[in-house]
Amino acid sequence: MLPFFRQKQRGLKWILWLVIVILGGGMLGLFVDTPGPITGISSAPAAQVADYVITAKEFRRYYIQLVDTYRRVYKLDQQSPELVKQLRLSERALNQLVAEYATFYESQQLGLDVTSEEIAEVIKGIPAFQQNGNFIGVDTYRNVLEANNLSVQEFEGSIRRQLAREKLRRVLTDGIFSSPDEIREEFGNRTLEVKVRYVAFDPEKLSPKKIDEQKLKDYFGEHQENYRVSEQRKIRYISIDVNTDDVEITEAQIQAQLDLVTDSNQVRARHILISAESPEEEAAANAKANRLLQQLRSGADFAQLARQHSNDTGSAASGGDLGFFGRGKMVPEFEEVAFSLKPGKLSDLVKTPFGYHILQVTSAASEGGDGRRPIAEFEARQKQADLKASEFARELADQLSQNPEMAKIADVHDLPTSESSYFGLGDPIQGLAVRSDFNQKVFDIEKGQSLDPYRASGYYLVAQLTDIKASQIPPFEDLREKVRADFRSEKGNELSRDQAFAMHSTLKAGGQFEDLAEKSRLPLVITPFFKKGVTIDDTLRFSAEVHDRAFSLKKGEYAPPIQVAKKYIVFQLVDKTVLDLEQLEQERPQLEKELTEKKRVDHFNTYLENTLDRLRQEDAITINQPLVDSMEG
Repeated sequence: MLPFFRQKQRGLKWILWLVIVILGGGMLGLFVDTPGPITGISSAPAAQVADYVITAKEFRRYYIQLVDTYRRVYKLDQQSPELVKQLRLSERALNQLVAEYATFYESQQLGLDVTSEEIAEVIKGIPAFQQNGNFIGVDTYRNVLEANNLSVQEFEGSIRRQLAREKLRRVLTDGIFSSPDEIREEFGNRTLEVKVRYVAFDPEKLSPKKIDEQKLKDYFGEHQENYRVSEQRKIRYISIDVNTDDVEITEAQIQAQLDLVTDSNQVRARHILISAESPEEEAAANAKANRLLQQLRSGADFAQLARQHSNDTGSAASGGDLGFFGRGKMVPEFEEVAFSLKPGKLSDLVKTPFGYHILQVTSAASEGGDGRRPIAEFEARQKQADLKASEFARELADQLSQNPEMAKIADVHDLPTSESSYFGLGDPIQGLAVRSDFNQKVFDIEKGQSLDPYRASGYYLVAQLTDIKASQIPPFEDLREKVRADFRSEKGNELSRDQAFAMHSTLKAGGQFEDLAEKSRLPLVITPFFKKGVTIDDTLRFSAEVHDRAFSLKKGEYAPPIQVAKKYIVFQLVDKTVLDLEQLEQERPQLEKELTEKKRVDHFNTYLENTLDRLRQEDAITINQPLVDSMEG
């Protein structure tokens, strides 16, 4: 491959935009703050597809790129690794790599070779390898790759696989085209409009207000399995804060960290978040946030209020501290205030999609001079604090394994112990900022046993299982109000459904919609004209079933009852526009192009899914799951 570059230097056209975007993004991703490195496994396989091995190094690079992409697109906080884990990005990254190698394997089985010349054309068209419109040369090309921890073989291998995928796609799909009928149907979906009128039967309004006690008990007896409570557990625990104030760091540690700081224009901030789960809670959240802001302005301790009140479990345990972050890492409303505040100053309330924030910048590092040093000091101190807390947690866990009386061990170290309330496998644990895997660990041990130290958000946990409450059905007396609500909901749903179907039958027999709506004391609503796939109104919303029925009816016809957002809808087609054949002919070429491409993409994706299923059935795909899990752990 390298000799070929020396032989051919002419300009090449752009092809395979996807390849360029992926590889370019991957190179940039190597410089961002990402989950910690995995040591000692660079040559270990992450997976194998037929005869092709996906190394841990390749998998990690792909994973880093995906994490960075999500952080940039969705403004994810660098200090919230638990969110990255919840998104299962390591699994997504591996699935994408497996699919890439599977298509390459299939292309090789079909004899679809990729030449060195084809690979060279792609490389020479990538902006990173151009200078003044010309290829930068073989030596500089190799140096750029090495600077990004990539070998020539790895980089060109990735391009080879992408080119092979494109060849396979074209072999499988170049014969697929859209038909005139499909084009006509798609044009109709985009341009035709309909108008309907409808009534809505609301189960809430039809549900019984007074219910006989015996009926409730009978209902409970018939449905008691619906009220079964799954097994619940309770733990006693000691939390060890990752406290940066209790550690000493050396100049050598700071200098080592300085080499890893690439963006010096950062701020360190802490916040208190008061969120509202629904629009109805908005006013209460605003009022609470204002009360906390007044307390802070009167001298209250920020960290203490954050621990007590902040709804951001990822930062509350550390007093609201978010660490250092640069521009583009937070939502715009938050970022604008963070980069305009002077250190130590309190913000007014900051409204974001997450709720109301009270923000305080605790430190800032600017461009130029020694601007990176505060960041390096913070990160070095954070590492040492984490190491110290981790070692202490391990010491406590070892002592607990020898002496299961946690209270005595805590007394020796002058530490408080806490006890959780009962929680299920999928329940959040009040007062603990842990992920769902913590619950799973608790449910994997026996009563009296303890867990290995667990890294929560801002602290380590040493926990012991103290009690197990078996699955049970609570007595009726404890569930009366829930049973009442369920009974009303079910009966209301039955009544609204029955009345909707009865009205539809009467309409089909010649009844008048206006008269029946008035008799039922329901408003007869007439919609404006609407196209397929759009939101119709606050009641019908964007129901796919309403759209499908409405566009298939003839003028004046009634649709059978449809349930939309818990209400039963009976509607009639009032009017429909006609197809503009002249406009259809004008747009036919573009529509044909779009539909053909969509059919080809769908066909290829289906082929790929079937290929992956077949390879799995043949045991031709193996995954190193512990390595994948450790990437986010």
